[in-house]
Amino acid sequence: MLDGSTKGIILRLIKTSGKLSIMEMAKELGISEMAVRRHIQVLEKDDFIMSAIQRQTKGRPSKLYQLTEKGEDLFPKKYKQLSVELLTELSSMGQNHLITELFLRRKSRIVQKYESQTAGKSFSEKLKILEDLLLHEGFMPEVRIEEGQVHLKEFNCPYIETAEEFKQICRSEKEFIKDFLSADKVDIKSCMAAGDGCCHYLIRQD
Repeated sequence: MLDGSTKGIILRLIKTSGKLSIMEMAKELGISEMAVRRHIQVLEKDDFIMSAIQRQTKGRPSKLYQLTEKGEDLFPKKYKQLSVELLTELSSMGQNHLITELFLRRKSRIVQKYESQTAGKSFSEKLKILEDLLLHEGFMPEVRIEEGQVHLKEFNCPYIETAEEFKQICRSEKEFIKDFLSADKVDIKSCMAAGDGCCHYLIRQD
């Protein structure tokens, strides 16, 4: 998408300017507003950009276009690399206990965030909330109940690069699931960070 095409140039223009009107883009590109509008319609349909009305003190309100989250993701980001580098520095300084503490604090914060939704809920209701949460976060979860035991599988790990280096993430994820569900026990049967095809958790609730 970020090639030399007109759509790619439009995305770059919006990225560098923040917000642009069709008239401003037409002027920058040296093409007609109608031609710009055709490209804008495609980019908006594909969820790379969105419009917002800007009201002015004089004249008619103008429609400005800006990047969506999906549009922003087209531009290079190095968040994962930075995370790994910072954690590596902590490890090289002999601060592994701080890395563990960071992940535990993150786990506790998420559990607390959803306390209002899970309070008073049954185990099966909490499990459904957890499944929806994991789906939203990009884990591609699958929940199956076999012989009275819950099998939770995650077919994608958004933190795979970091988890391969720092196994504290996997342990923290296990504890998060246990605390979120108020489960009696959670065992890790397979782990993507260890080279397995999915993260598989066996959840027991007596």
